[in-house]
Amino acid sequence: MAQGIAWSFQITSIALEMVLPGLLGYWIDQKLGTRLLFLVAGLALGMTLALVHLTRLPTKGARPTTAGRRQKTDGE
Repeated sequence: MAQGIAWSFQITSIALEMVLPGLLGYWIDQKLGTRLLFLVAGLALGMTLALVHLTRLPTKGARPTTAGRRQKTDGE
């Protein structure tokens, strides 16, 4: 169950990384009266952040778990 909660946290954080910069860009566009300038920049930033997070995700499983113990693999 703990692993499921960890995965749901990862998925939620990646989704927020994609959406929140775009929403912030939209809000800035509304305040400054610009048309899609900051929205597009925010979406590009969000997609970049999410891609970086997604590429680092597989390497997190190989790291030691809490208390310095390693996770068991199939070969052990």
